[in-house]
Amino acid sequence: MNASWRLRAALLVSLAAIVPYARTIDNYFVQDDFGVVWLLSQKPWTYFPRWFASTWMDDIWGYTPDEIRPFPAVTYQAAAVFGAASPAANHAINIAFHAANGVLVLAVARAAAGLSAGASLVAALVFVLLPFQSESVAWITGRVDSMPACFYLSSFLLYVRWRGAPERARLYWGAVAMFIVALFTKQNAITLGPAIVLYDLAGIRRPESGIRGPVSRRVLPYVPFVVLTLGYFALRYALFGEVARESQLTPANIGYFQELVVRHLRRTVFGDVRFGSPRQWGIVAGAVAVVIACAVRQGREHAAWAARVAVYFGPIWWALGVAPVVVAGYESPRHIYLAAVGWAVIVGLAFHLLPRARPAWRAVSVAAAAAVIVFYGMQLVRSVHEWEVRSRVSERAVRDLEAEALRARAGTLIIAGAPIRSWEWAMPFITRAPFVDPAVERRVTVVTPWRLHCCRSDWDARTRATLRDWLARGGGPIVVLRWDAESGTRFRLTTEEEPYLRPLLDVLLDTDSYVSLDRGILTLLDRVPRDASQ
Repeated sequence: MNASWRLRAALLVSLAAIVPYARTIDNYFVQDDFGVVWLLSQKPWTYFPRWFASTWMDDIWGYTPDEIRPFPAVTYQAAAVFGAASPAANHAINIAFHAANGVLVLAVARAAAGLSAGASLVAALVFVLLPFQSESVAWITGRVDSMPACFYLSSFLLYVRWRGAPERARLYWGAVAMFIVALFTKQNAITLGPAIVLYDLAGIRRPESGIRGPVSRRVLPYVPFVVLTLGYFALRYALFGEVARESQLTPANIGYFQELVVRHLRRTVFGDVRFGSPRQWGIVAGAVAVVIACAVRQGREHAAWAARVAVYFGPIWWALGVAPVVVAGYESPRHIYLAAVGWAVIVGLAFHLLPRARPAWRAVSVAAAAAVIVFYGMQLVRSVHEWEVRSRVSERAVRDLEAEALRARAGTLIIAGAPIRSWEWAMPFITRAPFVDPAVERRVTVVTPWRLHCCRSDWDARTRATLRDWLARGGGPIVVLRWDAESGTRFRLTTEEEPYLRPLLDVLLDTDSYVSLDRGILTLLDRVPRDASQ
C-alpha cells in the first residue's frame, strides 16, 4: 500500500465515518449528558491532575463510580470553551474520535492482520458503518467507549509495527505511552496486555518472531505493560477497595453476561439484536464455508495464515473485547465498540481471500463487499435518525419546562414526564444552568418519575421530602407536563383545569414504597389528555 493509496483510503474511511453523523452535530443533550456536562464543564483546568487519583464523576449519581478517567473529563472541559450549553463541540469530538478509529482499523487490518489494501479498506468501512456504533458517536456520553478504543488501537498498532522493526524503539515507547492514556481513559484497557501477548503467540505476520528467539526478545517487551497494569490495579484498589469490580462476579451476573454475549454477537454480525434467525445464521455459515474453501484452495501456508488471522481477530479479540461486560451489570451497544474491530477485520479477511482463490471472482467479491457496506449503512441511517428524534424531543422538553417555570407563579409544582429515552438520569441537572435560566430552580419545584432521576437509590426519599417541603410552604399551582416520544408535542394539565391534582398529592405521599410512588406519578402523567397540548 503506497503513500498515495493510504491517504486516499484514509480520506474515504474518514468521510464514511463523518458523513452519516454530520447531521447530529447540533443534536441536543440526552440522558446522562446533562449530568456529565453540568459537572465537568464547570471544573477548572487545574482540576486535571486530581482525576488521576479520584473518580471523574464525584458522587452526582448518588454513589461514587470506580472510574478514573482524566482524559475523557478534559474533553468536556475543552468543549465547554465553545459554550457549555451548546452540544456542537461535544458532537464534533465524538465524530473525530470515530473517524480516527476508522483509520486505525484500516492500519490494523493492513499491518497486524496482513490483509490486502482493498480488504483493509472494506474492514475499516464496515467498522465505521456498523449501526450499533451510533450510541458511541451520536450520543455525547458514548464517547467513554470510542475514546479509549482510539488509544487502545493506537498502542496495539504501534506495538505491532515495532515488532516488525525492533530497531525503531520510538514505536515501542509510543505504544507504552498510548497504553497509559488508554488506562486512564477507561478501565477496559487492561485487556491490552493479553492482546499483545496473544498476538505474538499467534504469529500472524511473522511466525518466527512469536514465541521463538531469546528470552529478552520474548519476555522483556511485556514488562512495562504488566507493570503498568498491576500499578493501575493497585491504584484502583487503594481508591475503591476493588481491583476490577470483582464483587460483581456473582452467579446472577455471570448468567446475565452469557445472555448479553449472545445478544452482542447478533448485534455485531447483523447490526441489530432483532436479527439472527436460524436462516440468517445459516447464510452466515454458508459464507464462512465459502471463505474456508477459498483459503484451502490457495495452499497450506496461506490457509494456515488465514486461520491464525481468523482465530485471533475472531474468538480471541472478541473475548478480550466483551470480557469487561461481565462486571458492567447492564446492556449497552457501546460496550462492544472495541470488540467490533475484530469482526470488521474478519469481514475484511473474507474479501481478501475470495478474489485470490479465483481471479474471476474479483467482480463478485467487490459486489458482495458493496452489499455488506450498504446493508450496514442503511441500518446506520435509521439508528442515527433515532438519536436525532431523542435529542429533538429532549430539547423541546427542556425549552418547554424552562418557559413554563419562568412564566408560572412562584412556588408552582411541576410534575414533568419526558420520554425515558430522552431524559433518563437527567433530573435534576435539566433544571440548572447551563441548560436553563438559573431562576428556574428558585421559582418552581420540579418532580419527575424514578427513571428520569440521577440518583435512584434515594429518589424516593428526595421526592417525598420535596413534596412535603412544597406543601409546608403553602403549596401553589400544580402543572403536569408530558411529551410525545416521537414528535415532542407537549401535553399540559393544571389545577385550574383539574382540581383533583392537589388532593392526589396526599395520596402519593401515603404510598409505602418507591415503586408505588413512581407508579402513582406515572399514572398521573398518563391522565394528561392527548388534546391538552399547548
